[in-house]
Amino acid sequence: MLPPDTAPVPRHTSRADYRTGDLKLGRISVLADLRRYLQVPFDSLVKCILTNDESGLQWTDFTPLGRIIAEILVQVPNCGVSFLANPNGTPLSQRNNTSRPDGYLVLSNKKTEPKIHWFDIAVPFEFKKGRDIESLRDDDQKIIWSLHSIMREDLLRRNRAFLAVTEPINIFENIDGIISLFYALGSVSASSTMKELGWDPTVGADSMVGRGTRVYEATDAKGKKVAIKDSWGEVERQSEGEILENILVSCAEKLPAEELADAKRHFVGVRLWKDVIIDDTRDETLDTMVAGEHNRTWEWVSIDLNPILSARPHLPSTGDVPDSGRLPAFLPTQLGNIARNDTASGIPRRVHTRTVFHDVGVSVKDVTSLAHKLSCLSGALKALYYMHKAGWVHRDFSVGNAIWVGDIGKLGDFEYAKKIDSNTSHDVRTGTMHFMALEVESQKYLFPQTLNHLLLDTDLSIDPPPFRMNFLHDIESWKTFLLAFPGTVGQISRHHFFTQVIELKISCKTVLSKTCFDVCHRIPFFALTLQNAYRKAEANYPLLALDDILLEDIHREAAEFLRDAQERARDIELRPLPTFLKQKRPRPGDETSPSPKDQGKKPRHD
Repeated sequence: MLPPDTAPVPRHTSRADYRTGDLKLGRISVLADLRRYLQVPFDSLVKCILTNDESGLQWTDFTPLGRIIAEILVQVPNCGVSFLANPNGTPLSQRNNTSRPDGYLVLSNKKTEPKIHWFDIAVPFEFKKGRDIESLRDDDQKIIWSLHSIMREDLLRRNRAFLAVTEPINIFENIDGIISLFYALGSVSASSTMKELGWDPTVGADSMVGRGTRVYEATDAKGKKVAIKDSWGEVERQSEGEILENILVSCAEKLPAEELADAKRHFVGVRLWKDVIIDDTRDETLDTMVAGEHNRTWEWVSIDLNPILSARPHLPSTGDVPDSGRLPAFLPTQLGNIARNDTASGIPRRVHTRTVFHDVGVSVKDVTSLAHKLSCLSGALKALYYMHKAGWVHRDFSVGNAIWVGDIGKLGDFEYAKKIDSNTSHDVRTGTMHFMALEVESQKYLFPQTLNHLLLDTDLSIDPPPFRMNFLHDIESWKTFLLAFPGTVGQISRHHFFTQVIELKISCKTVLSKTCFDVCHRIPFFALTLQNAYRKAEANYPLLALDDILLEDIHREAAEFLRDAQERARDIELRPLPTFLKQKRPRPGDETSPSPKDQGKKPRHD
């Protein structure tokens, strides 16, 4: 029997709570995604950077910490960073970010700037006078948020596979450690690449950990536009380029020539893929020798999602994002059915890869013509059909993976695609919760025959089959682009919205304008068609009937639904909703310029 699929882990930083600008909700979203950190002895941090020597020094009096660190950095030859303690202003941000660290190492050539930006900060710091649990937890959570802010602001910052946190240290008791740490950080900043401090010198993500995927538009030597995808993949897993190449091999084996040619038109085209090399070595997330030396003393610690983050909020330098005064929409108890239990697993290993694509387009979410948007989805659906027919499932269809290239819709992001009969399940997956199929969310089959029938006719001593994604789940994820499920993962309202067709029709008619409802009026009927397909596949549960006839039928129904919608769309143009949350932080270069409505008012300086 094939092993179960790896359960996808929902990413809470894609939720509306994270994007409201509410500092409390944003922090909790980041903590929920991170879930755990690795606690290591303080000496492990210093040894990773520089060998510590024991000099037996002592502080003679209570010298301000900023002066102590500054004096340490002065001793570092060609040191490239300076330390700022208790800065008066909040770092500049292109996001709604009102937090301010207690101190940070900043690039020396930026120290005299009137405003420091998050991408000028090398290392953030938090300090506490007390050593109680609440103080330590507050430091942990603020440091995590600061690291998150740096990662999402600076394109040159390199993503990581996990977070390590040292045991707390006392600056009066561990003098040698403090000296060694800041001398080591200063020495790292004097290097040519500054790779050790997290900058990627070869580039020239919202997530704290993960693939850290970023996509750039570039021009090759002949002036042709290409797309470059920068990502951190699991070491033991194939790269996206290899996976797509294998999909095309399967298509060539199972599809007639005409369909093979059409399949190639609807998959994004890959030119080449390579691992990133820095300083003549492959760019990876962990030195295995370091892990082998210290892993006996390292311990995974689950993050406390208690929303009490601080007794004293960080004050913004300009404006203010009000505290909502409420818990986020998700709670830890709602995550149990889908979060992977990996606290006992080893340290994740990732490798930095880059893929060059022939096709440069825009995501379907950015297409404003409704007819073109539906045409793009139609092209992505064709790609799914050819994948399914060749024996593959995509497993991560979402709004960002349907690409409009010229006048054709293409399917991208094959990092999690795999053969239906594959016996591997080691890969870590993150799921876009808004597009997650209901069965994938619950990790079990939801549409077998009635319970009474099962009790009468089924041998209950037979173990249920392990849950695995199939082509119906890809189709459901594709369909949900046209819907906005109320509620989130783990809430029954989402299940009802899909299964109760009359309620779905009423909701669509209420939410959509008359014009848009006329285009998409068949959504409830297609939802019913998909439910019937699930019931047919699971009619003889625990046996599953996922045959070619069912595949052809469901794809034909989906294609007909789209054709009908395209014919009704005509010249409808979609306009984005206004941005209700205005940016709280001025961008670099205009921080002293008052807005037009404030002409004549004196700009605020911090």
